Amino acid sequence: MGRTIDQDVHAAFVEFKAKEDDKCMSVQCIYCQQIRAKNTSRQKQHLLECPGLQNHPGAPRPQSSPGDAIGAGNGFGTPSISHSSTTPMNNGIAASSTPMQGISNGTAISQPAASTTPSQRHTPKPTKTPKLTPGSNLPAPPLDDVHAAFVEFRAKEEDKCLSVQCIYCNQIRAKNTSRQRQHLLECATYQNVMKESIPANNLLHRFDEGDIARSLQLPTPTLELDFRMSIKVNPKIGVGSGLLGHRDWVGVVGGQWAGRWGKGIVIPGGLDNQLVVKDYSTRSDANYLLQTNDDPVAYIIAKTRGWRTGPKDVLERLNDPLVADTIPANHYKFRITVELETGDERYAFLNTCLWVGSGSRRVGESELPLIDASATQSRTSY
Repeated sequence: MGRTIDQDVHAAFVEFKAKEDDKCMSVQCIYCQQIRAKNTSRQKQHLLECPGLQNHPGAPRPQSSPGDAIGAGNGFGTPSISHSSTTPMNNGIAASSTPMQGISNGTAISQPAASTTPSQRHTPKPTKTPKLTPGSNLPAPPLDDVHAAFVEFRAKEEDKCLSVQCIYCNQIRAKNTSRQRQHLLECATYQNVMKESIPANNLLHRFDEGDIARSLQLPTPTLELDFRMSIKVNPKIGVGSGLLGHRDWVGVVGGQWAGRWGKGIVIPGGLDNQLVVKDYSTRSDANYLLQTNDDPVAYIIAKTRGWRTGPKDVLERLNDPLVADTIPANHYKFRITVELETGDERYAFLNTCLWVGSGSRRVGESELPLIDASATQSRTSY
């Protein structure tokens, strides 16, 4: 059975007692927050003149009719919403306050003025992303987000069922988790807030409106130091200028490595094929063979790819063995990616991981690159 017109009118108001000893109930309009004495006929008339409905273009406009009733049409309902809060607002309204003043969930909700002049509701308006129409392709919010988006309270002390208010658009309705989730998918303010919180929408250039890349949330990678390699190499052999730049051939003498998942040495025989371009930026394409300290030992192939870049004068001095060790590593960029490969089942998890590394060049009797390789925190879960 459908809702009656009176029920729809009552749903547009929150009932409360201004004072504990009041015998009559007061009501507050959820659209403009104007307060008046409870009177169904006058509530109907108020909805015909309510200034707050201007901020709710999707709300039905009742038509006046003989007998001071609202036309049947599509009735006067509010969209359903779903969410719960950690603390129900049962008997939590102060004697001298209104329902809108009493609701609190960490998000400010506009409060009505003390006078009888209607105070219009102001909803937050994002400044960057244009307002979207309902039906956005944002993914359905998880249950925790649904609960956090609504404040629970009781419209009447004797009510057995809770009501909820959306903290984004302030609409009020009966508590129902499924409908609260559906409301968030149609709430323009919530949609805009969520889209502004997605990093892809903070780029200088954005995806087209409605493109899934504009609205889909992805986990942001975080890095932790995973292992370090110290590699000794022979003096580089200049192959000469080629089509892409100057080539250097650098043989690996040995080294050591240690990390969160193991420790060992670098086997002699690896190779670093370097390409030096005009501004002295250097492309490194290297292969190393790592040996673990286990018994029996395990062998791991390490492949590194990356560039050493920076100001031209710094890179010139970095290639001078007499001054290279005096240049701090943060004066230039030595950035690489690292992939590991092994046939040993004890270290099989390394085969599907990717590391990002930073390095430093040191010169003694032989060149000594130091490489720190960092992985995502969830490396071992893959």
